[in-house]
Amino acid sequence: MSTSNDKTTRWGVAAALGAAIAASACCTIPLLLVALGVGGAWIGTLTALEPFRPLFIVLALGALGYAGYREWRTARGPDCDCEISVSDRLRRGLLVVGLLAVAGLIASPWLIQGTASAKRTPAASTTAPSMMQVVVLKVEGMTCAACNVTVQKALTNLDGVQTATVTFEPPQAVVHYDPAKVAPEDLMRATTEVGYPSKLKPSS
Repeated sequence: MSTSNDKTTRWGVAAALGAAIAASACCTIPLLLVALGVGGAWIGTLTALEPFRPLFIVLALGALGYAGYREWRTARGPDCDCEISVSDRLRRGLLVVGLLAVAGLIASPWLIQGTASAKRTPAASTTAPSMMQVVVLKVEGMTCAACNVTVQKALTNLDGVQTATVTFEPPQAVVHYDPAKVAPEDLMRATTEVGYPSKLKPSS
C-alpha cells in the first residue's frame, strides 16, 4: 500500500508542477527570459498559452488534490500499532513542498506585479533632458498581472531608453528615449518579440 501511495504522490506532484509551469509559461517565463537577457521572436509564442491558463490551473490543483486525497484516505485507514514510517514522512513532505511550489507558480504573475511596483524607480540617464523624446505605444495582448512588467523590462533593456511606464488601462507604454541611440521601430520590435505587438499611438 505504501509503495502504491509513493507512486501516486510522486506522479501527482510531478503532474501538478508540470501543469503549474504551463499555467505560468505565458507570463512568468517570458519575463524570466527577458530578465536573463535571452531574446528572440520565439519568446512571443509562449503568450499563446494564455487562453489555456485556467485549464492548466485546474489540472494542477486536480492532480495535487487527488494525491492529497489518497494520502488522507491512507491516514484514516484501519487503526494499527505501526509507527509512521520514513516513507510516509517523505511522501507527506513531498505533498507539502508540491503544494507550495504549485501555489507559487500559479500566483507568480501577481507576485511579480507587486514586487515590480514596489521596486519601480526611474532609470538613470546621462542624456540631457532636452535631448530625450517621448513616444506612446499602444500595446496588444496584455492580459495578466505580469504582462506589463515583461513589456517594461523588454523596453528598458534597450540602450537609449530612460524610462518605460506600461499600463493595462489604457493598454499602452509611455517611453522616454534617446533618439540618437534607439528609434520607435526598435521599441515596437522589442515588445513584439516578447509576445506583445505594439504600434505608435496617434496623438489626440
